[in-house]
Amino acid sequence: MHSSLSRRGRIRAVSFFAAVLVLSIGTAVSQHVQRIQLQRAVTNSYLHAFSEVTASLDKMDAALQKGVYVTTSPMLCSLCSEVFAQAMTAQLALGQLPFANVELEQTAAFVSTVGDYAQALSRSAALQGDSLDQDMESWQQLSAAAKTLSAQLDELELELFDGTFAIEDVAQAEQRLSEPRAEGETTSLTGFQAIEADFPELPSLIYDGPFSQHLTGRTPAMLEGREEVSEQQALEIAHLLTGHSGLNLTGKVDGEIPAYTFTCGNPGETCTVEITRQGGELLSYFTEGHPAAQKLTPEQGIDAARQFLARLGQEDMGESYYTLQSNILTVNFCYAPQGVRCYPDLVKVSVSLEDGSVLGYEGRGYLVNHRARELAQPAVTRQQAQEKVSSLLTVLSSNLAVIPTRGEYEVLCWEFLCEAEDGSHVISYLNAQTGNEEQLLLLLEDEHGTLAL
Repeated sequence: MHSSLSRRGRIRAVSFFAAVLVLSIGTAVSQHVQRIQLQRAVTNSYLHAFSEVTASLDKMDAALQKGVYVTTSPMLCSLCSEVFAQAMTAQLALGQLPFANVELEQTAAFVSTVGDYAQALSRSAALQGDSLDQDMESWQQLSAAAKTLSAQLDELELELFDGTFAIEDVAQAEQRLSEPRAEGETTSLTGFQAIEADFPELPSLIYDGPFSQHLTGRTPAMLEGREEVSEQQALEIAHLLTGHSGLNLTGKVDGEIPAYTFTCGNPGETCTVEITRQGGELLSYFTEGHPAAQKLTPEQGIDAARQFLARLGQEDMGESYYTLQSNILTVNFCYAPQGVRCYPDLVKVSVSLEDGSVLGYEGRGYLVNHRARELAQPAVTRQQAQEKVSSLLTVLSSNLAVIPTRGEYEVLCWEFLCEAEDGSHVISYLNAQTGNEEQLLLLLEDEHGTLAL
């Protein structure tokens, strides 16, 4: 009897393990197929994004070539609008490529520069009423650079589709970019790297735009004259401001705002903190967070963000807009002394609406622009400025505000929050000294917050 049961048990055991093996193999095959399908979808999305970049650069190149022969201001404005539109499309597509900010840094900077230069030139042409012959030399140089870059991207696109070159997924790109190279090691450049290595020489552009080269290297106003802090001092500041223990120095950032980079080494805790080397101010802070539920209101999230800013010593901050995604509230604050909003002095704070913890902070705009300002008294009264607001808009509120122009300059404006006939909201900015329209913003508002366009 015992032998019979043992034999039956062995048969059952073998059958059970055979079933488990078959199930495991089936699951593995299914997961493998799913991974292949996912990888194919990711690759196709990358190819589509690259095609968008190539198409936009081709159209930008054509518009720039036409602009060389323009003789009237209206036509120049039209072509500038086309260049700007294609630059925006290319920027969005570049953002969808893995690590484009690293491997296509010059390409992305060129696209941004050309788009912004075209917008600034269009504005100047509209105001001056001529074709701005003095800018044509720079325009011709940009046209030549765009033609070269467009041809390179067209050639690379052919290599992509015939299989000579492949866009890696994020994991592969991250691994390759992080691999150390021996001193003196040389590698053959292909794909994006070859384009960046042979990037065409660009003209030095001086214009009123945020990518104008006369702004490069500008000392951040808030750090000017401050002493440099040591690594240990920066570490102590990072601990104090973020509350994270286990921070370790992992690098130093050069550039416009040199900084120390610290990351958290505690298990299950991921965060990155940047402290400026000059002055020891918080430049940025990001920690991984996935709030499971929204337990706080947006108002409570804004209060939590204000408390964090108070720890940084940032007083008199007024919130402007916020967005709400995945239970994370991201709030834009600007310096607002005596109720005058200074929009160049901008910070962003992200807060978990599950527990009110701060998940992110970006303070670059504040560090670069924040300073004591002596604002002139408005030459145009509030009422005089309001009379210039479109008759199709109903003014809901008004305020004085300092807004940035397309470069390092600022202008004091009357800010009018208005309602359109369809119930949407518009903000109109009129120069407080001249009464001229400086800016119009359309507000897109939904349950996720407000976006200004």
